[in-house]
This record gives sequence, structure tokens and C-alpha cells, in this order.
Amino acid sequence: MNQLSHIYTLAMADNIIVILVVIVIVLLVLGGIGLRQSRIIRQRNEQLRRILNALDSYRAIVGDRDLSLDEQEEMVMKKSEQKSEMKTAKAAPLDEEHAFFVKMDARVNKEKPFTDPDFDYYALIKFMGVSQDEFCRLVPRYTDPERTKDYINSLRAEYAAKLLMEHSDFSMEDMVVMCGFKDAAAFNKAFKSSFGITLTDYLNTISQIVKNKV
Repeated sequence: MNQLSHIYTLAMADNIIVILVVIVIVLLVLGGIGLRQSRIIRQRNEQLRRILNALDSYRAIVGDRDLSLDEQEEMVMKKSEQKSEMKTAKAAPLDEEHAFFVKMDARVNKEKPFTDPDFDYYALIKFMGVSQDEFCRLVPRYTDPERTKDYINSLRAEYAAKLLMEHSDFSMEDMVVMCGFKDAAAFNKAFKSSFGITLTDYLNTISQIVKNKV
């Protein structure tokens, strides 16, 4: 009887050891996955920051608030001509389509009409003060209203990302209202489409950065 009890005890001990080993392995695997996911999030966040910085640099030449929009457009054309001269040793002014898009992008980002959830393809045309035919001629990539909608939503997502860098405590409802989205689903879709990272992952990364600074 004692021998059977001893064998039973050893068997139980072996089972416990096996269970503990399995638990340790599972924890190690989960830890590895967590570290990998954290690294991916940091990389995507850094990519997002580079995108936003590049966009800011692109618009910096038209960001002087002391200048009118027409003066800003003239500055863009002059700077572009200067860059072209450095490459080709002769002036090559911006073509009409490029100049119009630069002006449109700068004006929309400065005045932020996209914070109105009803700002769409037709509102953008009206905002720029041109006819639909003229708009399609000057911005052929946006002749399709749905593609224009994607452009407008990308601007909303960019605006949201910048706001969240300064105010990570803003709620989803705050962002939807402030950035001109009609609902949270549209916000999440536009953010992921624009930056390749979910809003939740982006907020988690920002939160971690803030904690590390404290």
C-alpha cells in the first residue's frame, strides 16, 4: 500500500513538473510575442512621425500666416523654380496642375474646412472657387468623388494624429467631432488606411512614451 502511495506521489510530482514547464514555456512565448508586438508598434509609430514630419516640411513653405494664400502660392512656385534651377541649370516653373494642388492642399490644411463632417467632393470644389469641370482638369486624380473623400479623410486622420500627440487624453468621441468624421468607424478606417496602424496601438505607444518621460 505504501509502495503504491509512493508511486502515486511520484506520478503527481511528475505531472506538476510537466504542468509548470508548460506554463513557463507559454509565458515565454507570450512574452516574446508581446515584445515583438511592442517593437512593431514602435516602428509603426516612428513611421507615422516621419510621415507627419514630411508633410509638415512639405507645407512649411506655405505656412507663413503673415502672408496671403496667393502670396504663399507665389512663394511655392519660386522655391520650386529655384530647386529646378539647381537640378537643370535653367528655370522650369510648376505646371498648372501641380500649382493648383499645392495651393489647394495648403489652403485646406490652413483653414481646416474638413472639420465639418459634410465637407466632401463638392464642398472642396466650392471651397476652391472653381467649377467642377475646372477642378477635374486641374486635379485629374480626384475626378472620382470617392477618391476625393479618401483624400479628405486622410487630412482628417493627419489632423487627429497631430492633436493626439499633444492631447493623448482626448476620447474617441472628441476626435470624431473635432476632426470632422461622421462616426468612430470612419475615423478608425481612415486612420489605419493613412498610417498603417490602428488608433488603439497609436494611443498605447504615445502613452508609453509619456510614461518613459516621467
